[in-house]
Amino acid sequence: MAQIVFSSVGQVIGQQALPHGLTLLGRQLSGAAIGKSLGSLAGQAVGAYFAPAQEGPRVKSLPVMEAREGAGLPSVYGRMRVGGQVIWAARFKETKTTRRASSKGGPKLTEYDYSVSFAVALGEGPILGVRRAWANGEAFDLSGIVHRVYPGDEAQLPDPLIEMIEGVAPAYRGTAYIVFEDLPLEAFGNRLPQLSFEVERVPPGGSEPGLADVVTGVNIIPASGEFVYATEIVREQRFPGHERALNAWSGEARADFLVSLDQLESDLPNVSRAALTVGWFGTSIEAGACEIHPGVETRERVTVPYAWEVAGVARGDAYVISRDEDGHPNYGGTPADRCVIGAIQEMKARGLSVTLSPFLFMDTPGFPWRGRIGVSADGTAAARSEIEAFVNGANGFRNLILHHAQLAAEAGGVEAFLIGSEMVGLSRVRDAAGAFPFVEALVALAAEVKAILPGAQVSYGADWTEYGAYAPGDGSGDVLFPLDALWASASVDFVGVDWYPPLGDWRDGNDHLDALAGYAAADDPAYLASQIAGGEAFEWYYADQAARDVQDRTPINDTAHGEHYVFRQKDIAGWAGAYHHERPGGVREATPTGWVPGAKPVRLTEIGFAAVDKGGNAPNVFVDPKSSESALPPYSSGARDEVFQRRALAAVLPHWETSPLVEAAYVWAWDGRPFPAWPLKEEVWSDGGNWARGHWLNGRSGLAPLADVVADLCARGGVDAVDVSGLDGIVEGYGLDGVHSVRAALEPLRAAYGFECVERGGALVFRMAGEGGVLDVAPGALVEGGLKKTRALLDKAPARLRLMHVDLEADYQPGMAEARTEGGDPRLVQDVALPLALGASRAEAVAGALLASAASGETAICALSLSALALEPGDGLRVEGGPVWRVTDVVARGGVRALTCREELAAMPRVRAGEAGSAPPPAPVFGGVDLVVMDAPSLPEFGEGVGPLVAAWADPWPGEVVVSAGLAEDALSEAVRLDRPAVIGRLVEACGAGPVGRWDRATALSVYCPGGEFASLPEALVFSGGNAALLETVAGWECVQFERAHLIAPDTWRLTGLLRGQRGSVPGNAAIGARLVILDTAVARASLHGEAYGAELVWQAATDDTPQTAMFEDRAGLPWPVAHLRVRDGQLRWTRRGAGVPESWAMPEAENAGRFAVEFDMGSGFGAQSVVEVPFANWVEGAMAARVAEIGQDGRTGLWAVI
Repeated sequence: MAQIVFSSVGQVIGQQALPHGLTLLGRQLSGAAIGKSLGSLAGQAVGAYFAPAQEGPRVKSLPVMEAREGAGLPSVYGRMRVGGQVIWAARFKETKTTRRASSKGGPKLTEYDYSVSFAVALGEGPILGVRRAWANGEAFDLSGIVHRVYPGDEAQLPDPLIEMIEGVAPAYRGTAYIVFEDLPLEAFGNRLPQLSFEVERVPPGGSEPGLADVVTGVNIIPASGEFVYATEIVREQRFPGHERALNAWSGEARADFLVSLDQLESDLPNVSRAALTVGWFGTSIEAGACEIHPGVETRERVTVPYAWEVAGVARGDAYVISRDEDGHPNYGGTPADRCVIGAIQEMKARGLSVTLSPFLFMDTPGFPWRGRIGVSADGTAAARSEIEAFVNGANGFRNLILHHAQLAAEAGGVEAFLIGSEMVGLSRVRDAAGAFPFVEALVALAAEVKAILPGAQVSYGADWTEYGAYAPGDGSGDVLFPLDALWASASVDFVGVDWYPPLGDWRDGNDHLDALAGYAAADDPAYLASQIAGGEAFEWYYADQAARDVQDRTPINDTAHGEHYVFRQKDIAGWAGAYHHERPGGVREATPTGWVPGAKPVRLTEIGFAAVDKGGNAPNVFVDPKSSESALPPYSSGARDEVFQRRALAAVLPHWETSPLVEAAYVWAWDGRPFPAWPLKEEVWSDGGNWARGHWLNGRSGLAPLADVVADLCARGGVDAVDVSGLDGIVEGYGLDGVHSVRAALEPLRAAYGFECVERGGALVFRMAGEGGVLDVAPGALVEGGLKKTRALLDKAPARLRLMHVDLEADYQPGMAEARTEGGDPRLVQDVALPLALGASRAEAVAGALLASAASGETAICALSLSALALEPGDGLRVEGGPVWRVTDVVARGGVRALTCREELAAMPRVRAGEAGSAPPPAPVFGGVDLVVMDAPSLPEFGEGVGPLVAAWADPWPGEVVVSAGLAEDALSEAVRLDRPAVIGRLVEACGAGPVGRWDRATALSVYCPGGEFASLPEALVFSGGNAALLETVAGWECVQFERAHLIAPDTWRLTGLLRGQRGSVPGNAAIGARLVILDTAVARASLHGEAYGAELVWQAATDDTPQTAMFEDRAGLPWPVAHLRVRDGQLRWTRRGAGVPESWAMPEAENAGRFAVEFDMGSGFGAQSVVEVPFANWVEGAMAARVAEIGQDGRTGLWAVI
């Protein structure tokens, strides 16, 4: 694996350690520790820490899988693409398969398939997982391959396959590796493919707990999406054979929900509880007018293998969700019942304790929060009647809850069930008698749900402002506890609270109250901890916005009765541990409510923080441009901040989960759609843009804190005395391989993140550049001539900088970012390479900062007395209120300290959030094919066997389609194999029968044919058999030919210049939707047993979900209709036609003889049949019509010709 080493142990600092200094981007830096001076360490032996210049990690053009003895393995921080080393391989395995060319005889075919089992070391462990793979540079779906990933921890056991083959196998502890078992090689030319992998890893033993350490429960969203929770792939059938997977966007040929659950297990291994949210839609915020429906995105969608249905409502009858101005649905549809049941069962099978949480979306203007639903007037009889209609109406709230209780029962039960959440606009509404009708309805609903799910824990998810006391603020002085009747109900098992109170009141600058109290930042762990049972909504509140702006805080105290929890919305512990005495009219009642202190535990049914600047100031707000509720936390810049999100959860979750009061906490939220397909595929999901600053956890556990990366690199090099607490940010991706010095390993990070290192108290202290203190001095304090400035010539500075990096948004290929400046010499270009995974915007910011540093021209030197003893490299010096100069070098000369300074530059932008990267292409999902079985006329070019012609088309084409047939579904056998997609279209206009034996210029065929193409041909080639097709008519399959083809609309063709009734077929009427199949090599003849003739057979392609039936009567074996049927001189005459009759005028005339059936119509239909062996018969006097057909050698009568 990559090694971090020391060199030149015993070297001394300063000019002895680095006599030539370090040149970076044109800057000469002396005695550098990550580009900064350690002048204050003069006389100390630290050269071992920072070796002379040595080449560090480089940007690779392509990660290559190798098999070299003694090669180093990569060490990954964050997410990177690696090639790895093959560490074990078995012999190639050959599989021989022999089959016949058809199921009913034919030559034997022997096929050979090759596979191999091998193991690839991915790098230093432990890793979080392998997220993606590539084979020969193309996306490689691992889901269909037998493989096992070993993370590289110290407890992993040997792989059983390697152990079985080798007898004894190492466990490779500390090394992450992947084992492939019998990898098929056909797709790779029977060669071992060149594989690479996206590996995710964070340094072990980090200084702060991560999401993986603290999250034990999650809410699974999005709650909307017709098949978002499906555990099997559901396909939309756009056209027969053309199907699109609706829930397979991850790059794996598996249902998205399964991939997301895998990611949940990998990213958050401590999660043991999950609440599945399922959404229906409310139509109004007026309770009396609000109807609640399951909704669909469209009524016109056809899906397989099953259709959408919720609560007995089919798609065609469902509520249709509103659409935006571009015509896109504003929400995904309600998850189908079958999906919800399957999702619950899948989650339980994975060991999760499942809570089912019915969720109410508001499909009304502005898309408000469900807590906005209210009544026309509080305290009235109308309020009760409106709530009655909302709950018990034909499309009421009760239907939503009880239906999901039934689903939970059908799924085999759930651990917990919520009867709603955050309906604060209704739970505090009183009727004319002062009762709370919605709370009464909730109590009744809880009892009904308990009857359906007797083993489930039942409760309600109250808003953090809703669960406790209610003071209406109407001047009455009332203090009430509306939900106590619910919490005290025997049908309710725990108190559910969606916990989103403020966790801070942070502002920019250093002069606000919390900064003056000594806290460092909004995400200072000590500050966050102090806010859980303190701060706003606990110790104090703001009377209005004006008070908030000036931080005029009003203390929260119950001066009347000392029951402070009554007014402290954060004080769950105080509320849960006390009896509750209501105060109607301000008078405290002697008798408490039904709540008994400590009688029931509390579950935080939702808890979370947005990944946004100052997210703790209002954890309940979110950014969603389409919603009227969209907002940033107070005083937030709107910048992304995943560091804050992680630290806030790390502060809050352990506090509550170690409390005897709280038995579970469910973080909002984990998305059931797989990362990074969601949020990147905005053409599929319109809410992807909300992820960046939202509450989601997906994609955020694998980002490595910069401090942990630096500490790990130092520790691996033997430097244990380091302080990294001053570093800020996250590393999206950094990979090391080979042997590097500590300095070489740290230098790319220093350049990209802008930090510095100084020695203090015997330890190396890392801090962000520009954060050193600033010393203000008077000009008189300077000695040796004062401050001497030097400006470099602009024509010696570069005007352009090109940064090569690993492009996070292009599958980790090399990327290039460029920065320009107006100053400098345009002929000078600085090239920099950083082996870091960066997105485009981040790379541009780094390039700009590096160019500003390289092009900065002003330096200064000065000297101070020992009064400047505390100055060290990185600190600032300001002379008489002038600009700040940053110290780069300090040299002690007796009683004087000589300083080398550089003008202060803008700090490198902090990296507190990662990019989603690049979305993998969807894996091919093969659905049903458009299978056509044709009892066709005589077409000997498709083989002399007896059987129908078969054609199929699909997009995507699965490569080979095996078609089986039989008398019953359970008695199918292979009938034919199709290796090419046929051209199959459908008529969009009906057409009539046409003439035989001459051009049909009057009729045109309008054909819709996705994926097919037609071409015009000259007459001669048509006469030679070109442009032949089979057309489905009422008379059977008619062979037609066409001369001209015109594309008249997308995928729609108009075929003209027709020859009808070819090959002995009969022209007939064709309806809209009739099929047209081009006769080419994609069409094949099936082989059937003799008993199949005349029977209705079941036909099914291997990829089809449902079979079809078709009758085979061997129309190809019937004689052709006779031609030139006419009456002349009292005789009915005709000319025999057939496949054996020469078509060329140069050939001798065929014998016009055979056996013919003749029938006459005397006015009551065709009567008795006579058989003649000559091509004529006497006309029967009085006959109105006659018909003639040839009788074949098998005794069957051919197609009739009528006159």
